[in-house]
Amino acid sequence: MVNLNTKKEHTYHIVSEKEADLKQGKISVTSPIGKGLLGKTVGDVAEVTVPAGLVKFKIENITV
Repeated sequence: MVNLNTKKEHTYHIVSEKEADLKQGKISVTSPIGKGLLGKTVGDVAEVTVPAGLVKFKIENITV
């Protein structure tokens, strides 16, 4: 996915809280970004409110 605010590309794996490790790109399904990405499909823009403000992510690819 691409952070539309910074134009940087990120790859995240949505995992359980116990498996979450941001350094490895694993974010918790209960985190603000995890919640914001759930249910999205390729081409969607997810608007996520994080402590720093509103961040928009464009979903470029989804793998399972």
